[in-house]
Amino acid sequence: MRKMLFFLVLGLIILGFSTCYYNNEESLYSINVCDTTNITFHATIAPIFEANCLRCHGNAVALSNGAGIRLQDYADVKTHLDRAYGAMSHQEGYLPMPKDMSVLIDECSIRKVRIWKDAGGLDN
Repeated sequence: MRKMLFFLVLGLIILGFSTCYYNNEESLYSINVCDTTNITFHATIAPIFEANCLRCHGNAVALSNGAGIRLQDYADVKTHLDRAYGAMSHQEGYLPMPKDMSVLIDECSIRKVRIWKDAGGLDN
């Protein structure tokens, strides 16, 4: 009887440890968190434009590939901000960008540009 009680208690302890573990929502559901805190032009927005826009809208190629629209630096982006945001977020009335639709700009990047734009598009 003592042996049986020992194995029963041991089994319950093992069962208890095997069912107690910590998971967070991100790892359970593979949710990609979009960090929209501390968005600045130089640290957040410029890299988005560099990765997605400059192959056609960089200073060296804008006339031949980007309809003359340059998005190389803060002044360029600020000048064309509404148009660039409308194009990258595929809003009605704007030519959807990037032109090569096989690689779209991710939703997190578009959200960051919108937040920065709505905050005044500061040179920070």
